[in-house]
Amino acid sequence: MANAFSRSWEITKFTFHVIRQDKELLLFPILAGLFSVLFLLALLFPTLIVSFLNAGRAEWGTSAYALLFVAYLGLAFIATFFNVCVVYTTKRRLEKGNATFGESMRFALSKIHLILSWSLLAAVVGLLLRILERMAQRGRGSLLLRFAASALGMAWGILAIFVVPSMVYYSLGPIEAIKKSAQVLRKAWGESLICYISLGLVQAAFIIAGILVGILLILISQSLGTAALIFAIALLVLYLLAVIIIFSVANTVFSTALFVYADKGRIPHGFSREVVQAAFKPESLI
Repeated sequence: MANAFSRSWEITKFTFHVIRQDKELLLFPILAGLFSVLFLLALLFPTLIVSFLNAGRAEWGTSAYALLFVAYLGLAFIATFFNVCVVYTTKRRLEKGNATFGESMRFALSKIHLILSWSLLAAVVGLLLRILERMAQRGRGSLLLRFAASALGMAWGILAIFVVPSMVYYSLGPIEAIKKSAQVLRKAWGESLICYISLGLVQAAFIIAGILVGILLILISQSLGTAALIFAIALLVLYLLAVIIIFSVANTVFSTALFVYADKGRIPHGFSREVVQAAFKPESLI
């Protein structure tokens, strides 16, 4: 376990080094979150109408599924757009370049057709998985259907790991990007893709430490009045949001580095050969 956490910390340090050099990387997930919230608020009113019309019905109507598809499409588009920005900024850094915030945004805009195509496919898959879950809730064999939905969702998530890097590096459409992602996975996948476990371990440590300190601050602030209590709670929430944002970017940075290593066979600039190569070795978990 000590060896696993040590290697996890090494991976984290390399990704943090990239983030320190390109601090604008942290703006992209923040913008993605803000636009996602605004988009969902824009959908809230028609969604409430559909819920009212379908009140008391066991079956979802066509309008409900249509709104769900629009929600999936919009959220997928927003997430993919800003993820392209993160991958492009990382790509330029790994190539010893330095992309500005505006340059990365312009690059993503130049790939808007690819982003929309991928978002449409992701929305269709998401809707089909949701329909499968609804079937599991209604009929017999629900346990089997739930398992199938979960397994398919997990498989889809794994298959799509390198889709955005494939779009950024090769300007591929959704089908070609999936094929490229699968091809890179075959090269990169030993018995585990350690980067997510590694960064997850460190992220969990930061979250647990933050929660413990936050609880202590909340207990102390209770005797100092309502304003102090609200401040302590807000501080804890902001800390947890910051950890989530930073590690979401770190995951994308290291995924991009792994894509370069697996696809092109070279160690990206700023990364250690030992750390990158160990990411594909199951023994690095021991």
